[in-house]
Amino acid sequence: MIRYVEIEDTADCLALMELVKEDFAGYKEQEFTEALHRAAQNKEALLDEEEGTAAGLLLFSHEDKELTLLAVHPQYRKRNIAKKLIRTMKSRFEKGEDIHVITFREGDPKGIAARKCYASCGFTEGEELVVFDYPCQKLLCRI
Repeated sequence: MIRYVEIEDTADCLALMELVKEDFAGYKEQEFTEALHRAAQNKEALLDEEEGTAAGLLLFSHEDKELTLLAVHPQYRKRNIAKKLIRTMKSRFEKGEDIHVITFREGDPKGIAARKCYASCGFTEGEELVVFDYPCQKLLCRI
């Protein structure tokens, strides 16, 4: 079930991030916790709970029109959780708005699954960037 994150979900979200933190260049728990709390207060954090577990988490910014974080629990991958979270997030934007996500560049083994998911959700390639000293790429999507 997808719902907005509440502050009380912090421990569950941190447990999820502990499992997947190697997939996030520059991940720092304190910074993540602060971003999670801001997103929760702004209704910009979505959680998919499966069997009482934080199976998927998505943070986004209305102001920046950006999907800022997407994480799926390793045990719940290949169940379309990421796609459901992205669809739910996209429904929070107006038709015609452009949103973006920054992810790994094509050819980076860390980004194969993410890029495939984003492409299936309508994202297309944008500019190449370096974030946290790591080569990345902006992907774009029109709602």
